[in-house]
Amino acid sequence: EKHAPETPKAVLTVQPEPSQIFRGETVTLTCDLQGEGWTYRWKCGDRDYTSKDKEFNITAEFTQKCMCKGCRGSVCSYWSDEVTLTVSVTETPKAVLTVQPEPSQILRGETVTLTCDIQGEWWTYRWQCGDRDYTSKEKEFKITAEFTQECMCSGCRGSVCSDWSDEVTLTVSDKPRVTVKPQSSVFTGDTVTLSCDVGRSTGLRIFWYKDFQRIKSGDETKTLRDVRVSDGGKYSCGVLRDTTLGHRVTLTVRERPKAVLRVQPDGRVFRGETVTLTCDIQESDVTSWNYTWNKDDSEIHVSQSQEYRISSVSESHTGNYSCSGRETRGSRYTHTSDEVTLTLSGSDAPLPVLSVLKLLSFLVAASTYLLVSVIIGVKCYRAHAQSDEINQYAVAEE
Repeated sequence: EKHAPETPKAVLTVQPEPSQIFRGETVTLTCDLQGEGWTYRWKCGDRDYTSKDKEFNITAEFTQKCMCKGCRGSVCSYWSDEVTLTVSVTETPKAVLTVQPEPSQILRGETVTLTCDIQGEWWTYRWQCGDRDYTSKEKEFKITAEFTQECMCSGCRGSVCSDWSDEVTLTVSDKPRVTVKPQSSVFTGDTVTLSCDVGRSTGLRIFWYKDFQRIKSGDETKTLRDVRVSDGGKYSCGVLRDTTLGHRVTLTVRERPKAVLRVQPDGRVFRGETVTLTCDIQESDVTSWNYTWNKDDSEIHVSQSQEYRISSVSESHTGNYSCSGRETRGSRYTHTSDEVTLTLSGSDAPLPVLSVLKLLSFLVAASTYLLVSVIIGVKCYRAHAQSDEINQYAVAEE
């Protein structure tokens, strides 16, 4: 063999890792040389192989040393350094599957990382979860948890495959859900209790969020006392990790309205008149109220009508009146109105103006009728008198 003055030296690489080869495994030998047009030669133990390709595959049966070189015409490279292929006489390894997060506390829709650990390198990994099968060159694989299922993994490199790992059950629960009591729309000053329902999972650390910002960690319930408008917002809770936020609930806090009491008539009230009290509640999204009427700080009437009517008012009805409202199918209530004092004038109610007008109309109509009757009577009397005079004159001529 001839060597040029700058003859290159071959470099032999082995895949898989030459110190971790299993009996019967396919081993790929790669002979690297600068330039092209080489014919490659390998020596493994007492065997000699030649190929036009820089890669050559052998089946590992026992531990042996390999080296390679290349020739181009009459010029050959130097032999590579020897590489020892250490063939294990033990059985193929068993894969070990680990799951993150804790497989018994996975939330629906959460990303789960499966890691398949196998002794050695150059594995192609395979996962089975339920009836689905996944393959990857990476030892880590991510899935989205939708339901409870069992997973396991294995690895293959060439013709050799590891044993399957033990099965790991991914127990999937619904994401935590926030509930609010007494209701999600309240007034200032109310007390609100938020509860984080984490389903079957127990012993988890709860994180509370408002408008997607973490506000505290702690118990599964959070109580807001004497709420203000600024306490309104979107509340959610999570467990263990920021990525496990559950369903949100919107808490709306409005200023507590104050009832306004109006009285009709609003001037002097006379004995026997009808008085109407009206309870007005403005600036509220409540569609139905139960109205409570108070007299001298004692409850006297509850109704869904915003009017309270006193017919034929008397001294017993005098006093200080107020009203308030409470949501018909909810927990919200108003501030009590300012008091309105009902008093009576000293005399009975005057004759209503309408009655006086009717009387005057009657008298005018009657007077007109009487005048017409008198005129007709006078005319009849005169006609009769003239008739008598004519008759008397006619008799005298005869």
